[in-house]
Amino acid sequence: MDLSPDDLCSERSMSAPGFRAMSTGRLRDVVASLAPHVEWFPIGLLGGLLCVFSAMLPETRVQRGSGSMPLMLHVLLCGGTDEGKGQSWGIASAVAKDANSSFMSGHVINGVADRDGHALIVDTEYARVLRAGRRQANLSQVLRDLWDGATVATSRAKEPVQVDDPRVAIMGHITPEEFRASMSTTERDGGSYNRLLILPVAQVQWLSEREQMPRHLTPEAGEAMARAVRHSQRAGLVTLSEGAYEVADIIRRDLLTKARESEGLKAFAARCNEQVRRIAALFALFDLRSQITATDLEAAASLVTYTMDSVEEIAGGESPKGRRQPLSLAEKVRARIELHGGSATSSQVLPYVGATAAEVRALPEVVVTVERSGKTGRPSTVFTLRGDDSESEPEPVSHSSAPMPAAADREARQPTVVRLDAYRPEPNRAPEPAPEPKRSVHPPVSRGRAARTARREPVPRTAPANKVSPRNHFRGLRPASGRWRQSTSTPAGWVPW
Repeated sequence: MDLSPDDLCSERSMSAPGFRAMSTGRLRDVVASLAPHVEWFPIGLLGGLLCVFSAMLPETRVQRGSGSMPLMLHVLLCGGTDEGKGQSWGIASAVAKDANSSFMSGHVINGVADRDGHALIVDTEYARVLRAGRRQANLSQVLRDLWDGATVATSRAKEPVQVDDPRVAIMGHITPEEFRASMSTTERDGGSYNRLLILPVAQVQWLSEREQMPRHLTPEAGEAMARAVRHSQRAGLVTLSEGAYEVADIIRRDLLTKARESEGLKAFAARCNEQVRRIAALFALFDLRSQITATDLEAAASLVTYTMDSVEEIAGGESPKGRRQPLSLAEKVRARIELHGGSATSSQVLPYVGATAAEVRALPEVVVTVERSGKTGRPSTVFTLRGDDSESEPEPVSHSSAPMPAAADREARQPTVVRLDAYRPEPNRAPEPAPEPKRSVHPPVSRGRAARTARREPVPRTAPANKVSPRNHFRGLRPASGRWRQSTSTPAGWVPW
């Protein structure tokens, strides 16, 4: 029996947000071409492509303030067992193998192990890495240094290892239960989690087993990645375009404010702006550009915001019954506009609602205007809320022809106020406790002692007649030696020594 397309996608396990707002350009087109042929949310596929693409660019850096930083990403796909983590990474690795087979065969490590300074670490059981980090503080520090691109050194008895310029990306898989069980306060405070880009993976559609990935899609995606790798290796440094500085400042302020307001996000979002900058640079490089635009930053901020919301739910372990319902697009847009005083630009709205400008313009309660600052300034799109006149409308006047009752009738029909206390029974009061008897100031006499004293027989005061004290018997006598000895032959029992 053949299944129609409506039957294949009739059931959905979750409402997936639009991933198109979380990517740009050619990379978005690659993910959009592959997504209809998998059952899982495309965010896992997007994260896998970003991770392996960053691993192929060891010498390319992105501008950060007055300095620069590497592009390596540490991505953690979080989902239940058989929830698409392996399939999402399998498709991304197939595309990467078609684009750069020499890298995938010589620089991919399955599990955390020693290697030269350029590698992609793939660990499908990342929970054991987090557990080992709790026992070995050096391992957690090594992982943090790998993300920062700092010198990494491990001490061994036989052969110590030191890498001065590491370029290592990490792809890990974990379940929500393992992630919550592996968390520790030391790791949260130490900064191990805020370097991870945690992406939830879940099923969003059902596909028949007849559904196969078209053979031409993987080579086409691999060719697009290969062109991007060749361009990125020549670029060297990715910088911000002139129109991206203002958007970068707004995103940095808003994301840090969001992270500081939530206690559960502080440990995961301290480096959210660094993540945004690296992802935006990868978007630009995949488009064969060397400058980051405002669109790249807004898409990267949407992706990071989505991961922040997801990790707060995963780390909190909320049950489905206690989970709050997600806000609609209209509610998100209204909240962002009200946060900025009733008028917000597209840079202040789009990265945080997970939608495109066309989707926001389609909302009936949003008014869109274009404003220009000065004669030569760049025009900006401004969103405001449409005035709601429904609250100020007067109440409808009743035109019923029924006559009003006379004043006397209205007076008679007035309701009578009755106190409910009059019909309530008197509450039963508890009896007052009896006063305690006064205690005597004299201490009580022990009955046991008095009874023993009454039963005791009188003891004679005089010693028996046949007992004579040796001291009285020999009073006045002093032996030559000055000592006495005991004898059984004398009545007194004591004789001179």
